[in-house]
Amino acid sequence: MSILVLESSENDTQNSWNHIDLFWMKETYPEIKEIFRDQVDFDPEEILFLAGKCGYQPNPYFDESYYVQRYIDVRHAINQGEFISGFDHYRKIGYKDRDPHWLFCEEYYLNRYTDVARALVNETVFSNGYDHYIQCGDQEFRSGSWFFDPLEYLKSLADGDVTRPFYHYIQNPKRDFDNLYFDNKWYREIYPEIFSDIKNGKWHSLLHQYLTETDCEKYSPSRFFSEKFYVEANPDLVEPIKSGRFFNGYEHFLLYGIQERRRPHPDIDLERFYHEPYIQKLLFNGRIPNVFIGWCQFDGKVPEVGEILEHAEVQTKFSFEKKCTSLAINAARSKLDFSFKHPDISVIVVLHNNFDMTLSALTALRASYRHEIQLIIADSGSNDETCHIEHYVRGATILRFEGNVAFIRACNTAAQNVRAPYVLFLNNDTEIQLGSIETAIDRFRRDPQVGVIGGKLIRTNGLLQEAGAIIYRDGSVAGYMRGASPDAPEANFVRRVDFCSGAALFTRTELFRKIGGFDEDYIPAYYEETDYCVNVWKSGYNVNYDPSITAIHYEYGSSSAKNGTGYINRNRAVFNSKHSDYLSKKIVKSKQNTNLARSVRNKDSKRILFIEDRVPLKSYGSGFSRSHDIITTMAQMGHEVTVFPVFKPVVSANRLYNAFPDSVEIIWDRDINDLESFFSLRAGLYDTIWICRTQNVRRLVPIIEKISHLMPLAEIIADTEAVSAIREEQYDRLIGIPEDQHPPLTERLRLEFECLLIATKIVAVNDYDASLLKNNGFMNVSVLGHVQIPKPTPKPWDERFDFLFVGAIHDYNSPNYDSVLWLTTVLWPELENVLPENSRLIIAGHLGEGVSLSAFPQRQRIIYLGEVDDLSALYNDARFFISPTRYAAGIPYKIYEAASYGLPIIASNIIMNQTGWKSGKEILAFKSDNSKDLLDLVIKTFEDRVIWSSIRSNLINKFIINYNEDLYSSRIEKILFQGI
Repeated sequence: MSILVLESSENDTQNSWNHIDLFWMKETYPEIKEIFRDQVDFDPEEILFLAGKCGYQPNPYFDESYYVQRYIDVRHAINQGEFISGFDHYRKIGYKDRDPHWLFCEEYYLNRYTDVARALVNETVFSNGYDHYIQCGDQEFRSGSWFFDPLEYLKSLADGDVTRPFYHYIQNPKRDFDNLYFDNKWYREIYPEIFSDIKNGKWHSLLHQYLTETDCEKYSPSRFFSEKFYVEANPDLVEPIKSGRFFNGYEHFLLYGIQERRRPHPDIDLERFYHEPYIQKLLFNGRIPNVFIGWCQFDGKVPEVGEILEHAEVQTKFSFEKKCTSLAINAARSKLDFSFKHPDISVIVVLHNNFDMTLSALTALRASYRHEIQLIIADSGSNDETCHIEHYVRGATILRFEGNVAFIRACNTAAQNVRAPYVLFLNNDTEIQLGSIETAIDRFRRDPQVGVIGGKLIRTNGLLQEAGAIIYRDGSVAGYMRGASPDAPEANFVRRVDFCSGAALFTRTELFRKIGGFDEDYIPAYYEETDYCVNVWKSGYNVNYDPSITAIHYEYGSSSAKNGTGYINRNRAVFNSKHSDYLSKKIVKSKQNTNLARSVRNKDSKRILFIEDRVPLKSYGSGFSRSHDIITTMAQMGHEVTVFPVFKPVVSANRLYNAFPDSVEIIWDRDINDLESFFSLRAGLYDTIWICRTQNVRRLVPIIEKISHLMPLAEIIADTEAVSAIREEQYDRLIGIPEDQHPPLTERLRLEFECLLIATKIVAVNDYDASLLKNNGFMNVSVLGHVQIPKPTPKPWDERFDFLFVGAIHDYNSPNYDSVLWLTTVLWPELENVLPENSRLIIAGHLGEGVSLSAFPQRQRIIYLGEVDDLSALYNDARFFISPTRYAAGIPYKIYEAASYGLPIIASNIIMNQTGWKSGKEILAFKSDNSKDLLDLVIKTFEDRVIWSSIRSNLINKFIINYNEDLYSSRIEKILFQGI
């Protein structure tokens, strides 16, 4: 690596850390002008020597004093004469894993910007993250340290033309500015003695002192972090700090401690704070960068959002009214167009005064659906501006009644004018939201059994009015989840319900007419939609709640709650007399029965609680793909499935909802610590508790023993997913532990399987695992593997050259990490010598927190992609899928996925044994941990089109027969309903 001595002008900045800027040095250290007064040619070694002796920086980007003080091994190497200076060390070897400046952290930069990490490992343009930061990142306003937010820094400047904030700051380092991780004001008050050193020029600023002070244990950055406490509470940090791995305890905390939720201060419990639902929402929405900053911003006090909003409803109703007034003015200037020829849906709105709110409701209606709507307005004796409603809307059918004929009669009369196959009854105090109408129409078209659809009603204060509604045995009714947050898991899955509110009620036109509309015995209002929905059920149709249908409802905007009480009591008696047969089968009213009553059960379905490590996304691999398929299949079979994670999700709930059928309830805001109270709230609800992974069964045994009386009839299914004892045995053998120094396999299996005695049924992923279970005395064992639809990619053999590896790497101890490391360091260098020059190794898959692609070796023909949403293009380009697994359990999902794409697989014999496929016929196997065997196999098969085509054909046929959806459903059906 060459070095340049740059004698530049003041404005000529070298955009790299790897140079000596002599002009800058002379300006920064005036004494240098005397030393090099008469020299024309400059010897870099001489300048480096001088910088090392005097602690001079060779350029603005490298801090010599900081670097040498921080890294004890660097000081030792300089003293031994191995390097001339700290800069000499950094440019030769230190750039790989050291920090060159007190305001930059290489590890922080690569963790925060995964695109940079990927670029470093795939390209040779940048020597490290710092190189990228100087050349590109600074101009892109990226941050190189927790302590330097470029946008906040720019706010503090009078000069608005700064294009490189970091460079600007290191040229003017005496400036203090606001920072989330360092409290300037607090620091100034606690350590006033620093000011004399700053005045004398020892430090540029308070932040400079904190980040470069070698006696760092004396200083804490804010009142929320105690350096002394953190290091004493984590004695494992003493040696890494001493060696320079971490500058201080705070750096470890920022890199790892926050993620691990270690205590930063004796009075701060980040673990508890992290699990607060409001904090979770802020984290997932990116409104706070991490839980520690959340604590700092809220001083550890979580606002009771629900309580605040509940008490604010009076104010929010006033706000809603003001908004309606504004929209009404807009409508006065531009008519709302409801012209139609062939409407998809008819909307009936009954009016009695309340003009501003009506215009707001109609404005929202028109904006919510881009296609034709037939609007039918029934004006029930209004005497305000509603009398002139035709001046504000175009194309509407307007029916006028001389007096207030009441909601029910007005709806029934209006329904005679409906011309669309579906009708929406919409209150004029209700604003239907974007996408709701389209969702309802799509559901009606997809499912002919659906007769009524209702949605999520949200009050003006942002809390739920209802997420579907319940009818109890005594005829009383309740809106499910009233007062809860609209994002609550219980409110965000599709289910069959007793009824939905008439504030926004969709139904089939033909069905409404067949039933006879709303029963006029309930005039003027209340219970009419309840009665109608019961009649829909009695007619053989379903009533569905769909959370994708959303409306804002100004509750009691068209009538008062006080005046409605009398009507409710009267009409409840009418309802009870008409539907005593229906009510006799309903649940008794009780808070404890709310969850039992929230859905109408399908007699052929089961209510299943599915417990996994995490809410299983397919991209996670490691058995989560299989769990995802099981849940999806159960939901498609009509079962009511609730997914409960042992560990709270670390991704947004939106991503989880996008990954599953909309009828799946995903408990994204709780974890195993909440499971006991969860069972208490749902006593008697579940027929089946499906626990995935043996370690989770072990975790749940004490909980199940405590709450078994709440689920006395529930069947417990233990899905082992993979027998870990096999993996442990293989790993011990791989790393060379003698057999007499670890437990025998039989003892490992006994200990692993012991917890399964609590289960009524056991599921294994393959026949081999099932045989191990049966050999250990478990007879109630079935096998449930993977489901895949064959979808062979079209590219011909002679246009494919790549090898593809896909697998999730959750941590550095995972089998996939070992596979990639062995593949890239040992196998691929040998394979490159025998493969065509256009053959590449493509590596893709989910990376767990803290796992970086930069940990793997960089080679020109290896491409690291990380997580890829759609892998089909990679499968289309590859000639072979490669899986050099050296220890594993279960069956890797990606093997099956690759095979379903028609991609022949080269894998270790461990993978072959797990799948049960035959080598040479359905898979190409080599001896695990034997690079020569793999090399011989590739040489033999890479250019053999006949073998490739034969294996591809055999795999596709096998998948058509053995891994199809119907067979998978029947296997799950047998597990759920039959003895094993």
